[in-house]
Amino acid sequence: MNKFNPSQFTILMVDDNPKNLQLLGNMLRNEGYQLEFATSGPTALAWFEKKIFDLVLLDIMMPDMSGFEVCEKLRSDHKQDDIPVIFLTAKTEKESILQGFSLGAQDYVTKPFDTSELLARVRTHLELRFSKEQLKNMNQILEDKVKERTHELQEAYHKIQKANEELLILDQAKTEFLHIISHEIRTPLNGIKGSLELIKEYSHENTIATLFEILDASVTRLEKFLITALKITQLKVGKSELDLQALPFDLIINTTLIKLKHKLEKKFLQTITYIQPNDNIIIGDFEMLSTCLTTILDNAINYSPEYGKITINTSASENILTMEIKDEGPGFSQKAQETLFSLFAPGDKHINENEGLELALSKLIIDAHSGTIKAYNSDGGGAIVKLSFPKVLN
Repeated sequence: MNKFNPSQFTILMVDDNPKNLQLLGNMLRNEGYQLEFATSGPTALAWFEKKIFDLVLLDIMMPDMSGFEVCEKLRSDHKQDDIPVIFLTAKTEKESILQGFSLGAQDYVTKPFDTSELLARVRTHLELRFSKEQLKNMNQILEDKVKERTHELQEAYHKIQKANEELLILDQAKTEFLHIISHEIRTPLNGIKGSLELIKEYSHENTIATLFEILDASVTRLEKFLITALKITQLKVGKSELDLQALPFDLIINTTLIKLKHKLEKKFLQTITYIQPNDNIIIGDFEMLSTCLTTILDNAINYSPEYGKITINTSASENILTMEIKDEGPGFSQKAQETLFSLFAPGDKHINENEGLELALSKLIIDAHSGTIKAYNSDGGGAIVKLSFPKVLN
């Protein structure tokens, strides 16, 4: 900020007494101020039309036009209505002083003048004016900065808006691409599977039958991988809309067990279920939750020994509903537990042949239901997968 410099300021002195003008002029000129003089009210008004001053020293008692009238005229000019006015008066009557303030004067000095007092009052009012100008300039700078910043923000907003529009277009293209992939791969797969079923009915030679079993297993595996990959992608990009409804645990469990009945019987596995009779309703998507539980149980079946058992236990606390699936297999290795629900995490796992994709899908499904999934080994042997869901509040 600039320092106060008297030479920057111009003062108009208005007095009908030339001696007063000379005396005051010498005092102020010695301080470094720029000065102009007027010996009457009309002359002062003529000066105001030509120049803007920083301060006016105005005598009250003048012929033809008093200092009060000059002040009133000055204040009516909006371009100069903020110029500080100090009245010079020989009067000490209270009414005269009050009248000067009511007309817009900032101060008064009585004659005869006290040099120190006069100079101090002049400097004080000029410093106030200087500070106001500095503040005004600073405000203008800030306003310009705000306008500049606002313009920059508007440009940034338009760029973001344009980027969002482009993202929406890409998002739509991605959705359409997923739909095309699903259609273009699943359609020929369905054709292959249907043809295999028909061919198997007319195939009796052992070698051919074995080849068809291998082909059938490969197609099934490919279809399973495709469905899993598509569901993972849909959940990852937020394009899977959940069909939420009130679902009892026993409905999901029993439906899944029926689906896996053949695999369970093939290994002579026993399933034991302990379902909480009350408070066993969750809000979820039946197909998604069935897919999740099917994956976990299928994994448990694959790693269970023949004639073993799989236990499904449900429980409820104040705010959480829990389902635990326990098998009697070898359990999870330490390395497997670190990356169990990660996509494409290599290493020794307690998982199926799809490299952990289905367990990763299970976690995404549980996440979409605001739940949690944990996997750990039982103290008595075997693996436990624990699903937790927020309880439905009545």
